[in-house]
Amino acid sequence: MSPLAARCGIGLILVTALTGCGDRASSASDSGQATSAVSTVPVNITNWDLEAGSVMVVALGDNVAIVLPQVTDSTTPFPESSGVQSDLATDLFGKAGKIASATGVTPATRAPPGGDCVAWPAGQLKNPRSDWRVGFETGRVTGVPLDSLEGKAGADSAALAASIAAAVAALPSATNSDFRGLPFRVRSAQTFRTDSIDVVIADVVRSVNEEANPRLEHYFVIAERPAGSSAKYRVGFFSRTAGAEDDAEITELLAVVLVGPERRPAAVVNVEFDEGGTLGLLERTAPGQWRFRWRSAYTGC
Repeated sequence: MSPLAARCGIGLILVTALTGCGDRASSASDSGQATSAVSTVPVNITNWDLEAGSVMVVALGDNVAIVLPQVTDSTTPFPESSGVQSDLATDLFGKAGKIASATGVTPATRAPPGGDCVAWPAGQLKNPRSDWRVGFETGRVTGVPLDSLEGKAGADSAALAASIAAAVAALPSATNSDFRGLPFRVRSAQTFRTDSIDVVIADVVRSVNEEANPRLEHYFVIAERPAGSSAKYRVGFFSRTAGAEDDAEITELLAVVLVGPERRPAAVVNVEFDEGGTLGLLERTAPGQWRFRWRSAYTGC
């Protein structure tokens, strides 16, 4: 997939957002060595949630990708002066919730990716660890521990999977495709509870197993119901992609955090294409409604 096609692809999957391509108080560490040093952006051109800070970091193997929320596709590749001049103090998060506090991230240099490829500025953790996925400036967000479908008891796991499959099967797009009538399979699901709602975030697929042309339909779903109830889950957001099994676009959940004084739930996701991807922040905007608050510039080839 070409970079331009990949960048447009993120707009095509946002079924519920009904958008097209083109939409897209930190503190020092205890040692005093890690401080936030990201320049203030006067205009929020990407709809990034400013209460989440001015930078985000993502685990990238043994290194760190420093994500600049105000960068757009039209402003890549990134200039040498990326707005990150010195160490950052970050809190690190994963599916277990908050993993570490006030962890220093040091900007690093690396060779340009070359060709038409683009990459986020690089960094390194002062205290390396491998159990995190995403980080924000210290004190900006609160982590939410997630429970996995696999971690539930057999009967509870089966009931949850059936509930998710039924919710997806009721979506209008589920009855208007070449996959109509085929069973859904819940590939993964994570649940969490706030004061008022139970939420499930799931990866659901169904496939056409033709040897010459295997195809996959992929749903990324966020659904909720009142906390502690046995009501059916109500889908608040979904994205759908379909195509050749080897070329399927995958939306991966990195972490869930609470943002701002209102403690708005937000899912941090990575949308992967065959040669790159984008990051996104899916926020709950109203009861039963979630939407992409922000999507990053495309990185990759």
